[in-house]
Amino acid sequence: MKKSFPMLQRAALALVMITLCASPAFGLDAIEAAHELFHERRYTEAVQAYQALLQTELQQSQRDNIRLMLGQSHAKLGDDTDAHRVFKEIIDEQPDGSYATQAVHRLGNLYLQRYQFREAILHCKQILKQHPHSSAAATAAYLVGQYEYTAGQHEDAMKSYRYFLDTFPHSPYAFSAVNSLIQLYIENKRYAAAEKLIAAQLERNPGDVTLLEKLAALYQQQGAQPKALELYRNALEQNPGNISLRRKLGTLYVELGKTKQAVAEWRKLVANETNSADRQQELGALYLSHKMYPEAIAAYRQAIRFNPQNGALYTQLAAAYKIQGNLEEAGRVYLQALQNVGMTHYEREAILLAMQDIYENPSQKPLMTKLIAHTQKELQQQPTNANITLTLAELRFYDGQRQKALETFTQLHARYPIYIDITLEKYASILERNGAPEAVDFYQTLIRLATDSARRGEAQRKLARLYHKTERWHDAVELLTAALPSANTVETQLLLAQMQLHRLRNPKEAYPNFQRLLSRRLMGSQLMEARLGLAECNLLLGRYTEAQEVLTPLAESANRFQATAQKLIGDAHFFSADFEKAEKAYKRAIRTSTSDRLTNDALERVVLIQNHPDYFKIPLTEYATAERLYRSGNTDSAVQQCELTLTAHPQALIVDDTWLLLGNIYREQGKATAAIAAYQKILATETALAAKALMHIADIYQQQTDITNAIATYTTLITDYPEDVITVYARQQLNKLAKLQQN
Repeated sequence: MKKSFPMLQRAALALVMITLCASPAFGLDAIEAAHELFHERRYTEAVQAYQALLQTELQQSQRDNIRLMLGQSHAKLGDDTDAHRVFKEIIDEQPDGSYATQAVHRLGNLYLQRYQFREAILHCKQILKQHPHSSAAATAAYLVGQYEYTAGQHEDAMKSYRYFLDTFPHSPYAFSAVNSLIQLYIENKRYAAAEKLIAAQLERNPGDVTLLEKLAALYQQQGAQPKALELYRNALEQNPGNISLRRKLGTLYVELGKTKQAVAEWRKLVANETNSADRQQELGALYLSHKMYPEAIAAYRQAIRFNPQNGALYTQLAAAYKIQGNLEEAGRVYLQALQNVGMTHYEREAILLAMQDIYENPSQKPLMTKLIAHTQKELQQQPTNANITLTLAELRFYDGQRQKALETFTQLHARYPIYIDITLEKYASILERNGAPEAVDFYQTLIRLATDSARRGEAQRKLARLYHKTERWHDAVELLTAALPSANTVETQLLLAQMQLHRLRNPKEAYPNFQRLLSRRLMGSQLMEARLGLAECNLLLGRYTEAQEVLTPLAESANRFQATAQKLIGDAHFFSADFEKAEKAYKRAIRTSTSDRLTNDALERVVLIQNHPDYFKIPLTEYATAERLYRSGNTDSAVQQCELTLTAHPQALIVDDTWLLLGNIYREQGKATAAIAAYQKILATETALAAKALMHIADIYQQQTDITNAIATYTTLITDYPEDVITVYARQQLNKLAKLQQN
């Protein structure tokens, strides 16, 4: 019975092991317990357990086994020096023992796993010199050749293998060394040496088919086909059932231009296999690799008769037709495959993937139409056939008839709910990846039909993110709010709270959600995100002290959210008009940040503070108030505050920043004309914000599909402000618009 010690402290573990081992009845249990620690990857505890066991009375084999495991434990912990010492002790004490050969392997592997071939070779040579003619030496000599071969030192490897075979001809590694040496000779075109070595081995083992096969391949490689042919025939006479030999003999016949003989030879592979799809498939692959297409097609069709539900057979058969340029016949094969393989996802996926050059190639549209028409006709004859129905839906999807496909998938759901759930999930992801609007419909259908709550919850989160991506914030929040009762996961609640805060600009709604999150058991990153969200809600609601109480610990400790916390501390100071402290916090965030966006935001704030010293910073204070109102969702109040600032301080340096903020608010409200008018106020002054104002105007035109004005504005931006970094974005948009015009 195994004994496990999961609750023991490490300091006491060794004592327990010694106690257990003191009694012979418990010795084996203690050893097994130590091994259990190793297999559970508790290597530090395993080291202590093995060291404790070595202080007790043990048989020599037990002691060597424990020391070997001790060395491995040290190696797992990265303690190479201790591991090396333990392995070397095992070798030095009994170089002819069975554990010594294992220790040689382990010692070499210490260096090999770090690609330290030189060190591994040196240590093996040291063992060879220290314990000549021992089992450990034989293993070390073999490994020297192997390591040199792996390291690409072919000349040294050949010498080492020859030394090993001469010195240790009866080693269990001799067979492997011979094969490696033969391969080295062939790779380095030492054909005579390879032939001599094979011949010498054949004298000892005249019936060795592997050696005969190697010699035949060697002759074949040198162009001596008649010699190779004779050897293959002789080897097959001795081993008529050897598939590898017969396959190679057929290949040699093809090289000699004797196609009929090759076919005759290969047909023998299936002569006694009246019902073997695998052998027919192998035969088809042989024919196909030698461009014998009619024979390959016949073999694949025979394999399909034996195994009609194997999708790979159909794709290989279709490949034979496609190579010949017969895409229409290949299409028929794909249809047959989809209707025969059944509802097995990985099978259907492979077939549909192989069909890509039909449904993704516009020139093949007539063929796709023909395949769909053929499937519709078959469905009329067999209206209850689920495989044909599913095939039609899949073809329609890839033909761009997404809504019709969705209708068919929905109809099939009642009969095959789990399969259709997975199918809807797959196609929704494809549509989302391609930016197709139908992704929303597929996700909505999956949410409505899904039989598994986890899949439904994941679909809700994906759809919410899709809404987020397309700026449908209210739809996203509505979806997540509806999802919470049935899928009240941390991910759903966190996503909802973050959207309420950052997209709907509603910190009042987000605040209780972040509070509820903090009452749950959260993972490290989730906990920090919830704390940051709660702190940001506080500062947007004007509760700056509460915000800083949460943010300060995050800003002081090294973590992935440190820069974000520092930036939010800067915002708290900025909104409370303590601009000196705000500037310090922003600069600290810039030094810490690894995010370009966060760095740029903080940098813009620093520039804003430094460039607006007028009127004891009263205009800047009013601007900060307007921005806090905007970020907290009080857009009407934010507009009023902007207008008040512009009226009260018409000559202040903050005016252009205020117009930019006002334009952003109007744009978010959907008031495009008012937004453009606000941005144009900036253009009139020709300040540093002019390029950004032009970018916003061009973006509005692009959203309104006013391509002419969008192109003109982006072009003006590039022409008038060629040094501004925004021009990179402007060029990207011009390329995008150019493609739209072409379409």
